[in-house]
Amino acid sequence: MRRTAILLGGIALLALLLTPAAGTATQQPPGNSPALFARGRELYQQACASCHGPDPAGQSAYATVPSLKDVGGAAAVDWTLRTGRMPWKDTVGPVIERGRPRFGDEDIRALTVYIGRAVGDAQLPNVQPSQDLVPEGRELYGQACSACHGMNGAGAALGGANIAPSLQNVSPQDVAEAIKIGPGEMPVGGGLPDYDFNSGESTREVNAIAAYVESLKTRPYNRGGAPIGGKGPVPEGFVAWVIGLGALILAARWIGGRS
Repeated sequence: MRRTAILLGGIALLALLLTPAAGTATQQPPGNSPALFARGRELYQQACASCHGPDPAGQSAYATVPSLKDVGGAAAVDWTLRTGRMPWKDTVGPVIERGRPRFGDEDIRALTVYIGRAVGDAQLPNVQPSQDLVPEGRELYGQACSACHGMNGAGAALGGANIAPSLQNVSPQDVAEAIKIGPGEMPVGGGLPDYDFNSGESTREVNAIAAYVESLKTRPYNRGGAPIGGKGPVPEGFVAWVIGLGALILAARWIGGRS
């Protein structure tokens, strides 16, 4: 009996401790947390303000550095930080290649919240790819994306210092955010006609393309033969020349040896 009374007393005490007191405010969502916003402001001044200016919605410190009010809001911040493209090592040149993220997930979220609110665009895509959308995504991808990235997502050179990066190891969130902001030479909307971030039809199209890109990780799109890195006709032609010339040299040596 005494053990039972002690056990019941302990349960009652635990319940009392876990029950919120009357009038206590509920915890705010992370995106609305003043502490998260303050952390983002602190990080921005430490890591971003020297190039982009002290005010995210103001002018940049360098003519070659874009103002954050013009790059796509929170989606652009999240995309560049998660893919390791920012902070960039210089104030000139296109930020092309992925890198290792410099910030943890919580700090990236803080910067995204702070800059997104400051420039008036705190919206992030809510991408939901589905296997059922892969056939539709393949068709849309072929129309809007394959000319630069290739049907297998291997990417290609576009001329000068511009490249279409590989999509073979990107996340669905990367795809949706890149379509929204149009980084580099990519147009806003990713080449989708009548793209509208708030449109249900555009959301379905983005989900479909993200689903197709995700499928490339397990089912690469190759029409036949060895993919040779999936870089298209240039390396394929080079390999063909090497094999062809090698065969001619061997044949010439064999004929010469017989004579």
